[in-house]
This record gives sequence, structure tokens and C-alpha cells, in this order.
Amino acid sequence: MRIFYLEDNPLIAFHVEQLVEDLGHTFAGSLDSFTALKSQFDSYAMDVALIDIDLADGRTGPDAARWLKDRKVPCLFLTGQDHIAADAGDVVLGTISKPVSLQALADSLELVPQGSKQQAH
Repeated sequence: MRIFYLEDNPLIAFHVEQLVEDLGHTFAGSLDSFTALKSQFDSYAMDVALIDIDLADGRTGPDAARWLKDRKVPCLFLTGQDHIAADAGDVVLGTISKPVSLQALADSLELVPQGSKQQAH
């Protein structure tokens, strides 16, 4: 699976990249804001997106998840703000709480439908 991550903290993004690769998946890239995602979306091929709630351009994670859902990209929140994630739970497959563990990531990725793989843009 090609896994993209929307996260504004580069240390957390690097940690998750390592977890993704440890699970045998491909880390498809990372951006730090919803604005960057909208402008660079066509540069990334992803089967699922992990999304933080607070990004470099504000609390835009839920908006990014809705935007990606409209483009048929399944999403999971990866956040320390579970209460906010719950309010936008209708646009994601689930929520992974920070700090993320290898097992929590593996379990959450099982929620991604097998037929959801996107073609490269």
C-alpha cells in the first residue's frame, strides 16, 4: 500500500515513515499543510492518507480529509486530538492516537478497503 502522511512536524513524519516501511508498505510522501496538498496532489500516488488535525495552515486536517474523500482517497486521522477527530469521524475510516505504535498503525491499515488503490496521477 502507498501511504501518504499530512503532518506538520517533520520528526513525527519521519517516525511514521519508518513504521510504514517496517510494515512493508511504501511511504508515498508527506506534506505539512492542506494548502500544499491541494497544490501538489497530482504529484503523489497514494492508496490511503494519514492526516493530523492541526497542520501548518491551522486546524485543517478535517477539511483535508473531506477533500481527499471527494477524490476517492481513504483517510485515517493520526492525531493526539481524538475529541476533534471524533467530530469529523464521518470522513475517515478511523483514528490512530499519538504517539503511534507499530501495532496501532498495522491494525488501522486493515480498515482500508482492498479495492481502494488509486492510480498514479
